[in-house]
Amino acid sequence: MKILFTGMSGGGKSTVLGMLDPTAIKLDLDDDNWMIWDDDYHERIIDKQKILYFFEENASRDIYLSGTAMNQKVIYPYLDAVVTLTAPLNVMKVRIQNRDNNRYGKSEVEWDKIKSDKEYFESRIIASSDFVISTDKPINEVIQEINRFLDSL
Repeated sequence: MKILFTGMSGGGKSTVLGMLDPTAIKLDLDDDNWMIWDDDYHERIIDKQKILYFFEENASRDIYLSGTAMNQKVIYPYLDAVVTLTAPLNVMKVRIQNRDNNRYGKSEVEWDKIKSDKEYFESRIIASSDFVISTDKPINEVIQEINRFLDSL
């Protein structure tokens, strides 16, 4: 299975990925190894060729990807599902301010971008998802619901 876990910063992607099937390969798309700079978007985008090569090399393994990018739809045809994690802004802000594994979102400029992205992009991501879950409930409930969805694939 190839599954993309996507959503806004602070939505719970890293936490969820860390609690799912330990035998699956887990890729953090925010890692520079999977992204390239795009002058048209003026930001980092998924390196489709690198991802597809990785899929090919690991065809027999389950792969869970985590991240959000302007061009993420380029890998959708190669995925078994897209799961969107969402949370209210106040929950996202607390998570971002308290996390120590990722500095993004702590400055006011970055937080403003996250708020803008949530308003503009989240509905588009949700519309193209196979499963959407709000992560503002106990994490064990979130994991159970995601596992039920994955088991249904």
